[in-house]
Formats: sequence, C-alpha cells, structure tokens
Amino acid sequence: MEFNDFVAVLAQWFEARTTTPLDCWIDDANARLAFVEGGIRCSIDVLDPYDASAPERLQGILGQGAVCVACHCDGALAIDPDTQCLVLVHWLASPCTCGHVVGLLQSLANQREALLSLMHKTSFALAPGQPRSVLPTWHPGV
Repeated sequence: MEFNDFVAVLAQWFEARTTTPLDCWIDDANARLAFVEGGIRCSIDVLDPYDASAPERLQGILGQGAVCVACHCDGALAIDPDTQCLVLVHWLASPCTCGHVVGLLQSLANQREALLSLMHKTSFALAPGQPRSVLPTWHPGV
C-alpha cells in the first residue's frame, strides 16, 4: 500500500472511532492501533510467539532494553495478550492527529529495527556457550 493510501485509511479509522483495532504491516512487522482508555495504543511486533519463546532471542532483545531507556525511545517492551508477540507499545493521549500516529509508528519501526540489529549482532557475535553481556558502548542507529 502506498503511503498516501495508508494515511487515508488511518484517517477513516480515526473518524469512525471503531472498537476494532487497525492492523497494518510496516517493515515486515504487524503494527496495531486501538482506541484504549481515552487515547490510542500503538504497538509493533518485535518477536512473534515462536521467536519470543526462544530464550536466546528473548534474552537478546531484553538485554538491549536499557538502550531504549537511555535513548529516550518511544516504545516500551510488552507481551501482547492477544497475539503473544513481544511488542513495542506506546499510548497517545487524545486529542491526537493522524500525523502524531504516523510519526509514532515510524519511531517504533526504527526502534524495532535497531533492537533487532543489536540482538543479531550480540547473539551471533558470541561463540556458543559464552555468557551474553550488554554492550558497553553506544552503537550507530540507536
């Protein structure tokens, strides 16, 4: 779907104020928007249920969670109760605009890519059996 088409669908969803969440794909990941408690909950999948059940992948992502806090990233890591996926989630208070949501989705997608990149770098750089550690330096793209 073209970006302009996505913004048009998002605007229709905003106007309808439906209780049905809006699911879309961004960079090969499911993003979900839902009206919750006077605002909009935005989330993007980081690990699907299969990958989230793999201890080395889950530890790899959680080991990079401090990077998100240090960089003042938008999303917090959570388990989606419906899909059992590990997600980055952020809640926007109303009133907000389509522009706010699009900007937040872009930020969450960038944060997701940085987390996955760091996870792969740390997971595959270590030989099997070596303990995993948090990287002691800043990394580009985070």
